[in-house]
Amino acid sequence: MSKILLAVSEQWTPDRRLDALGQWANRLDAPIIAVHVVVGLSENANEQSPGERALKDVVAQLKKTNPRVESLLLFANDLVDGLFQAATEHEATMIVLGLSRQGVLERLIEGNIQRAILNNSRLPILALPPDWNGII
Repeated sequence: MSKILLAVSEQWTPDRRLDALGQWANRLDAPIIAVHVVVGLSENANEQSPGERALKDVVAQLKKTNPRVESLLLFANDLVDGLFQAATEHEATMIVLGLSRQGVLERLIEGNIQRAILNNSRLPILALPPDWNGII
């Protein structure tokens, strides 16, 4: 059975891409596991981080079109390794990620996570551009 792992960044806001993804997963009869990886330890355990809020909002949007959605918040030393470990442990057959509008300077400072995922994945990747609103 297919299982889709959705990599959720803290910048992702619910949009039409999630509706298309939920509908596509329904057609495949595939559950979705939405994952956000926090690098390091949480400094304020009582406060919800931007990534946690994004994960909660993304899952709520996905559940409107696909009730078979789980969420997973991970803490890891390396974001990409944490994501790949989650994919392995949950037996994902595909990774979906949203591309961002991040500029060149931001990518130099923060690193290019999407590029690292694309270059190092052993699973198929579906990358959704930020302004895409089609059907999968």
